[in-house]
Amino acid sequence: MKSTVLFSVFFFLTTITFAQEGFKGEHFIEVSGTARQEVEPNEIYVNVQLREFEENREKVSLEKLDKEFWDAIKNASIDRKKVTIANVGSQFGKLGRKDKDAFREKTYQVILSSGAELEKLLEKVEPVKVNQITLTKITHTELEKYRLELKVKALQAAKAKADALLKSIGSEMGKTLMVREFENYYPMDNMATNVMVRSKANYEAAGDMPAEDPTAFRKITLQAQVTAQFEIK
Repeated sequence: MKSTVLFSVFFFLTTITFAQEGFKGEHFIEVSGTARQEVEPNEIYVNVQLREFEENREKVSLEKLDKEFWDAIKNASIDRKKVTIANVGSQFGKLGRKDKDAFREKTYQVILSSGAELEKLLEKVEPVKVNQITLTKITHTELEKYRLELKVKALQAAKAKADALLKSIGSEMGKTLMVREFENYYPMDNMATNVMVRSKANYEAAGDMPAEDPTAFRKITLQAQVTAQFEIK
């Protein structure tokens, strides 16, 4: 899946320091550069919980729900390898009921690659009468690559700023004396974990369709900051 990557580079926190000690008495300028990037997630983790229930005084079995769930996965064209069992258990409908009367449940974890794929899953799963569908995590498979690229852009920003400032006072920038990096990663500022999700059809049926697409995700925000010292010739 192609990811949409938007870059915005900020220059800030500039300190010009003339030192007679450290770095062998060299004069230097210290600047900070920041690079920011937004990445559209290509891994969306969803938990689908199946739970037995009573309908017309008859228990709808977990086996029936399980079969319908896998049929829905197939109809949504989702690779079975993307589906794993997250949890299996049971709950009692009423106190004092025997084990055979407990409502069994099973939770599957499904990994999707886009909001469109999630919407398709919700559409196909809706007739199954699952207990709940929960969004647990969003991420991207190449986050480490993007982080490294951000650090490079932040350092380039710092270098460009130092060069511009020194030229403005008739000085020249020399070699790099020190580089210190900081990193910020805000994957879940854009989408809270453990939120229940519903399909467009479900919202429309309930008559409370939200202003935004319920399966459209904001981008993951990454930010890197670098502080560097450069020699003043």
